[in-house]
Amino acid sequence: IFLHWVSCPRKMAQPSQPHSQSYIRNICIIAHVDHGKTTCADNLVASNGIISRHSAGKIRYMDSRTDEQERQITMKSSSIALQWRSAADAPFYTANLIDSPGHVDFTSEVSTAARLADGALVVVDVVEGVAAQTRTVRRQAW
Repeated sequence: IFLHWVSCPRKMAQPSQPHSQSYIRNICIIAHVDHGKTTCADNLVASNGIISRHSAGKIRYMDSRTDEQERQITMKSSSIALQWRSAADAPFYTANLIDSPGHVDFTSEVSTAARLADGALVVVDVVEGVAAQTRTVRRQAW
């Protein structure tokens, strides 16, 4: 899986105080269908200790609806707040992670998630490469 960060054109303020809005980032995961968005989200959730590293990628934590679990496809965007810091003495950031669908039938979900985000994490399958929906969701994020 290849990851690429797409930053929105607006400038983000540098944090000055813990727990202020400048320490909160909204990040959307976008990609072509079946390129690993939910697996990437599971691994980020596991990094916060919410699920085990062993079950990341299998549990589909962000796909909470029964029909999503049965079909193994994300149909609705879902979000979770994760904590991150760059060093032991650095302040914590809150990353509101939004896992969006990749299937073309759910394009409106991707558009909405991208509008809410400060930036997007673009996931590309290294075997299949950049696909048609990868280009579409990237345009939606920009």
